[in-house]
Amino acid sequence: MNRLKSLFLAVILCALSFFQSYAGDIKTSNDLLNEIASSSNKQVVIVNFYASWCSPCREEIKDLIKVHEQFSANDLRIIAVNLDDEASTMQAFNKKAGINYETWHDFQGNISSFFNFQSIPFNIVYSKAGKAIYAKPGAIPLQRLTDLIEYGLTK
Repeated sequence: MNRLKSLFLAVILCALSFFQSYAGDIKTSNDLLNEIASSSNKQVVIVNFYASWCSPCREEIKDLIKVHEQFSANDLRIIAVNLDDEASTMQAFNKKAGINYETWHDFQGNISSFFNFQSIPFNIVYSKAGKAIYAKPGAIPLQRLTDLIEYGLTK
């Protein structure tokens, strides 16, 4: 009976994460790489690693929301990877912050360990040709973010 309750709870949590915060669970680093590859030759892709407890991340989210509104879905895709321990923490934070772009929960730490960064926020920007044009820790100021997107659209 406990297994049945656990399974039911897992199904409910998965449904909530999809419908309430547009979040998915990342099981392997290949999942994210496949998402990036699927956008190749189409859009600039920003992969943003963040957590609700990270002050610079919270500030950067405001700028990510702005550029997501500024550029069309044909030109820009933002994939944010949340590093909070609990999906419920991520969901509550995303709702409060007004995140308007795709978020995934790296519940096992597979992606963060694959990219091997030491601090967050950490951002990777891919040109529409699928080439990484930026990969650094720290928040990207709004003007720099806009410049990177515009540059990525030409390469």
